Amino acid sequence: MSDRKSSALPRIASSFALLGVLATGCAAAQGAEVAKAGEPPNLTELKESIVDYHDSGRWDADIAQADRRGQDYLAKRLEQGVSKPAIVLDIDDTSVSTYGYAKDINFGFDRESSDEYVLARGPVGIAATRDLARFADSHGVAIFFVTGRRESPQMREASLLDLEEEGYPEPDALYLRPTDDHRPSVVPYKSGTRAEIERQGYQIILSVGDQESDLAGGHAERGVKLPNPMYRLP
Repeated sequence: MSDRKSSALPRIASSFALLGVLATGCAAAQGAEVAKAGEPPNLTELKESIVDYHDSGRWDADIAQADRRGQDYLAKRLEQGVSKPAIVLDIDDTSVSTYGYAKDINFGFDRESSDEYVLARGPVGIAATRDLARFADSHGVAIFFVTGRRESPQMREASLLDLEEEGYPEPDALYLRPTDDHRPSVVPYKSGTRAEIERQGYQIILSVGDQESDLAGGHAERGVKLPNPMYRLP
């Protein structure tokens, strides 16, 4: 073998070794991408995105847009003529915001501290929903609040005072979830309450809530879903 050929062999071997390293690195990178693609969203980043959504004003803007669509539909139906028209509103994160509480506890949830926050009347009014309620009231539309808050004298009083202080019209009725209702979903309670309102002769034009479960089960002409990235209730 010539010296030239002999000296080329280490270079060829080195080239193959380098190709092997590159191939292994690419495979590892692809494996990392696959692993990352299979991961759930990062919790810290999700929480940061909720804060940005709130602080940027986009959340309020999206709520206002949804409430405006509901008001436009209500106005149209009133022009057409409706006997005993009514709207049904959820309370938490539909009529008033619990964002302050959720952020303070890092977007977790604890029933006891949540109730304390409500009883202390910590929630603040959501302007667009308040405007919708005022529009309805000014046009002779009955207003019913149907909330997942649990029934008690203290919770009923705090809820009514909070709504009054935040500028909502006096409701025709406030429904709180019975303490003995332990079903895993609020749908039977909420849809059943709307059915009870209908039995009183009312025609529910709008049902407004921040959860799909606020609206499911029928007994309303139109559901209005407000955004809420903080939690989901079955």
